[in-house]
Amino acid sequence: MEKKKSSQSRPQSQKKDSKKPSGLNTFARYSGMGFQMLVIILLFYWAGSRLDERASSEKPFYTAILTVVGVFAGLYLSLKDFMKKKDD
Repeated sequence: MEKKKSSQSRPQSQKKDSKKPSGLNTFARYSGMGFQMLVIILLFYWAGSRLDERASSEKPFYTAILTVVGVFAGLYLSLKDFMKKKDD
């Protein structure tokens, strides 16, 4: 009987604090999103530069176009991940 009383008498604020993410968890989540975005942009840049080498063009059209696409893809995935994690 004592165990039931002690668990029921716990203040509501303690239950809410256990669900609140710590500073380290928040830092890890946001730095992971930034790293994911950076990797996506670099992959698109690398693919564009390889296409420009194969096409042997004077101006780096593929690099410019694919880098911009990579920026938008990285932003899209990061914002999608941010919104999903925020709802949890």
